[in-house]
Order: sequence, then structure tokens, then C-alpha cells
Amino acid sequence: MNHEGLDEIDKKILELLKANARMSFSEIGERIGITRVSVKNRMSALEKQGVIRGYHAEIDPTMVPDGVRFLLDIEALPEHYEDVLEELAGSKMIRQIYGLTGECKIHAVGFSPNQKQLNYYASQLYRTGLGVRRVAWHEIIATYKDMDGGVDYVRYQKPEHLED
Repeated sequence: MNHEGLDEIDKKILELLKANARMSFSEIGERIGITRVSVKNRMSALEKQGVIRGYHAEIDPTMVPDGVRFLLDIEALPEHYEDVLEELAGSKMIRQIYGLTGECKIHAVGFSPNQKQLNYYASQLYRTGLGVRRVAWHEIIATYKDMDGGVDYVRYQKPEHLED
């Protein structure tokens, strides 16, 4: 985390929020040795500066049964690379787009309401004449580590309903 221009107390507040954004002002204050009011004032200032952009819950889409999280690997024709990026950026299913090393390779992460719509979307990318040379898609079945999303690796455990 880039902490340039912040003092040590602000840095500690941000680290605590990164670990648990639901901590109260009192809990944060107790942990770093300042009052609840000081924490509130500092967090308000960090919000105004744009350092803190919001508070939210991280939901692992692979654990929610209503949809399919997927990866797309695309190789575009050089003259159509920007067209393919524009198409992906305009899709409500696509959450992240990455340019990769190699000739016009793109990796995208998305979420589809169901497998049928994912299959249709991915196959249409190839058929639309956008200049897609190759497309492959993969459904994500588990998240083992995602440091940005706060998920750390946990050894697989048998679900309770399958235990003897």
C-alpha cells in the first residue's frame, strides 16, 4: 500500500481498515492509542482526500450460487486489438481486463448469470468478426488466494454434509 504523505497514525488506521473495514472508531482507537473522535476525524479527512474511497464487503462470487465467475483468454488480430478491448470494456459481464505479453493477448475476468449465457457470450466474441483470432474461457470453481480481495489460502476441507 502506498502511504506517501500520511503520518504513522493514518497508516495504522488504513492497515486496520484493510484487514477489517467493519471496525468501529472505538476499536481502531483502542488498538492504536487514540480517541474514537480522533479516529473519526482522521478517517473523515482521509475520505475527503480520496485515500479512503468507500467501505464494502468482499463477496467471493465462487461461493454464491447465483452465477458463474470466469476467465477469458483472447488473442486478437493486431489491427483489431483496440476494437476487442472496446467490446470487452462495454460488456456488463466483464469485471477486469488485462493486456498480456505476447502478440495481442488479452485476459479478462467476468461474471455471468449462468453457464448458458457465458458460453453464448464467449462464442459470440469469436463469431462477430471483431478480429478475434482465438478465445478460450474457463469457469472459476474455487478461489484459493486473492490478496487484493482479502482471501488467503486455506487448505481444502470436506463440506460438512459429506463427512461421515
